[in-house]
Amino acid sequence: MKLIFLHGLGQDAHSWQGVQDALSPLHTESFAIFSHTSESYQDAKERLTEYLQQESEPFILVGLSLGGVLALDLSSQDLPQLKGLVLSGTQYKLNTNLLYRLQILLFRLIPKHVFEKQGTNKQHMLQIFTELKTLNLTDTAKTCPLPSLVICGSKDGANQASSKKLAHLLPKGHYQEIADGGHTLNTQKPYELAEAIKEFVGEFK
Repeated sequence: MKLIFLHGLGQDAHSWQGVQDALSPLHTESFAIFSHTSESYQDAKERLTEYLQQESEPFILVGLSLGGVLALDLSSQDLPQLKGLVLSGTQYKLNTNLLYRLQILLFRLIPKHVFEKQGTNKQHMLQIFTELKTLNLTDTAKTCPLPSLVICGSKDGANQASSKKLAHLLPKGHYQEIADGGHTLNTQKPYELAEAIKEFVGEFK
């Protein structure tokens, strides 16, 4: 079973390196969600869908934050080899999330150089945040036929409630919390996250 990783907004494909190392010798691949800094979410989704439709090996999508949103969104596409989902710190309903809208307003006020210091592009992040403010994947979650592991860090207060609700909505969903973990578990708790993924993958054997 192949594992295909989707990073969060502000991260890149290398953000999964610690998790991939901990999962060796399992077959893993980390996908760069955006091909350039002006690509929209929908464009990235279409490009990734086309890529995954060519996949000949059974795979599980592992997504963190935006990557988790994308993985859940892709579960409704025609992807014959997609066998399961691992969703970490994932919001599934943003259209009524006031905290999310407040975050967009705060991002607009933060100087551009602050984003650049973190290796991110302010304009692109705002573009994606704004594009996703109408997101509602409730029906997608309710009808998802795939075994799904929903993970959240115990210190990720902004996403705990949503993660628990998401695990409940998914017909084959299971919730797991990682102690002392924040939002970016792939860089903060790579070994613990890898162990949770490894256990989930073992259920497919």
